[in-house]
Amino acid sequence: MKTMICSIPVLFAICLFFTGMFPVKSLADEAKHADEANKVESYAIGLSMYSLRNLFKDGSLKALDYPAFAKKTFGITEIDIWDGGFPEDKRNNLEFYRELKKRSDAANTNIFLVMAGAVDATGKTVEERKKGGDAHKKYVDHAEILGSKFVRVFLKAPDGGKRKVALTNSIEALTPLADYAKSKGVMVVIEPGASTWARNGHFLAALARIMNHPACKLMPDFGKLSDPYCGTVAMMPYSESVSAKSWSFDEKGDEKSLSYFRLIRSINDVEYKKIISIEYEGEKLGPIEGVKATQKLLEKHRPQN
Repeated sequence: MKTMICSIPVLFAICLFFTGMFPVKSLADEAKHADEANKVESYAIGLSMYSLRNLFKDGSLKALDYPAFAKKTFGITEIDIWDGGFPEDKRNNLEFYRELKKRSDAANTNIFLVMAGAVDATGKTVEERKKGGDAHKKYVDHAEILGSKFVRVFLKAPDGGKRKVALTNSIEALTPLADYAKSKGVMVVIEPGASTWARNGHFLAALARIMNHPACKLMPDFGKLSDPYCGTVAMMPYSESVSAKSWSFDEKGDEKSLSYFRLIRSINDVEYKKIISIEYEGEKLGPIEGVKATQKLLEKHRPQN
């Protein structure tokens, strides 16, 4: 009996010792950790400068003020640039890009992408096709100055011929540009448009797969694909950015021409966690209102915990 009584304090001391080594979590702590484990990360919402083109056109917004404007007006910090919103004499002025970088840093924004034009893959010779890509190397230089990760291009693939020829010619035009981008720590992303082949998401997916270049990927644009739904699904495995096109909205705030429910579901299905940038091209709403409506729509379709 004495042995049993004496052992109780000993057992109590042992329990205290091990409780100190392995503290018991409260129910609140357990719930907090469960919430963190179940938290769903999703895409970031960015802004395309082209959405505000009318503000640059009428002079109410200056290119150098754009980063601060995007942050203050929309709370968006991931932005792209479009040199059509620049003064014409500044579009190839490297000092202007350096100043824009300073303004972006001061506003705590990130210029993640530089818009370029269409790579022409329709040349009759390999050398002519290579020149189609070389013409866009200056945008890679601009991206390097701005600290941008991406240069977006369109692709003018040779239409009217065989798919295999269009793929081969496109790869010949894009490879020198992609090689140059890689040397600068930049990536080229192809957005649909500029030719019939290049509006086909399956064609662009095949192009990315066959090319298999670390500095050349894809960027779906909901409004430029011949089939926005199947095309987006095909492109997503090779995509590094997405453009959310919008024009007009119904009384519920949904885009009238596109099912954002279907489009964003296909993006969420591959657990895409990069940037979807707003590209509002409508006229019924003003630029600011149109961007905000698209932003609200993208927020609506974010994955829910």
